[in-house]
Amino acid sequence: MPSTNDTGSALSGRGKRERGKPSNFRFRPNPVRQTILVALALAGIGIGYGLGFVFKKPTPPQPVTASQTSVEPTAPAAPETPPAPTAQPEPAAPEPEREQIDAKRRAYEESLPDEIAETVESEAASPKPVEAMTAEAEPETKSDSAPQANLEPEAVAEPKAEDQPQPPTVAVVPPALPPVTASSPRWRRNAVAIALTGQPRIAIIIDDVGVDRARSKRAIKLPPPLTLSFLAYADQLAAQTSSARAEGHELMLHLPMEPGSVNIDPGPNVLLSGVPEAELMASLSWNLDQFDGYIGVNNHMGSRFTADLAGMTVVMHELSKRELIFLDSLTTNNSTGRRAARQAGVPFLARNVFLDHVDELDAIKARLDEVERLAKRQGFAIAIGHPHDATLEALAPWLASVQSRGFQLVPLSALVRLDDGEG
Repeated sequence: MPSTNDTGSALSGRGKRERGKPSNFRFRPNPVRQTILVALALAGIGIGYGLGFVFKKPTPPQPVTASQTSVEPTAPAAPETPPAPTAQPEPAAPEPEREQIDAKRRAYEESLPDEIAETVESEAASPKPVEAMTAEAEPETKSDSAPQANLEPEAVAEPKAEDQPQPPTVAVVPPALPPVTASSPRWRRNAVAIALTGQPRIAIIIDDVGVDRARSKRAIKLPPPLTLSFLAYADQLAAQTSSARAEGHELMLHLPMEPGSVNIDPGPNVLLSGVPEAELMASLSWNLDQFDGYIGVNNHMGSRFTADLAGMTVVMHELSKRELIFLDSLTTNNSTGRRAARQAGVPFLARNVFLDHVDELDAIKARLDEVERLAKRQGFAIAIGHPHDATLEALAPWLASVQSRGFQLVPLSALVRLDDGEG
């Protein structure tokens, strides 16, 4: 009979052998525990969806399309996914989709009223009321005098060449200007002197000069005399304008004015309509003081501001004090430029042709043909272009040969007729 120690040893040995064998234990599902886990998972998913719905950001409104960028406010397009019932998103500002589409083709800030505006017969020394002025005078009745100051060319559609026979050439023999003296108005002292002939005169104004230095330099190197209108916020204006004068060009200030579209940036210190006069004068003075030696200003953009008689009156009174002229770029048919200039006694002119509203070489060449035709028709023409590649490419050969075709290239000052008593 085995002893107690032997029995213990035997049991201990069997325990070791049993622990050494592979385990036969298998997982048995617990229905109660599985049910609890599934319930917790479903509850977590439900809570997550609930929190997501509560804190969901409203869907932003869709961008306004080009068809909606009109003067009259239109209802915004319906968003694809409606916002939460309690959300009140603020309407987004319309994106300049139209400007993005047309940026390559359009040189100016917005659609223009007339790319070609004919100048009607000049008024007499005692002008008729503005209401009596019409654009119905036939070109054949025009006098052979030069365009007067304080007279805005009426904007009318220029008839196509094939619609009617070409009128005869009008020879313009301008009155002789008195010699420039120390008491002459500032614009005359800053003007480029030129011997006038009886040929039809053409003045070419290049806007937006100074910002794009490379293209501005190309414009400065074009055959003179051009009238280069520099933006006041360009860099190194003193050096650029001095270079332009050394090449024989006349200087103007391209004055930024409020455009009709809120999606267009006219630059810093723009003249805004409806602001206090002190604020307007601060912006105006800043622009006028950026450089000197120019004969006057023309509006950069400004389809909204030039239609504001109160704002334009402030501008004209300051131009009168500084003895400068005003060239209306005519970006709107509603411009009050002529009326305000006449009331303030400011010499006034207006453009006839935009050369590069369509920024393509063939289109610009066609516009130059229109300039010549209009100069023959009324004795002079004022054209505005920009320092764009296509414009510079078209102008270089045209300027070199314009005199041989019977025209005189003149600075803008040569188209201003002095009023009685002005010296």
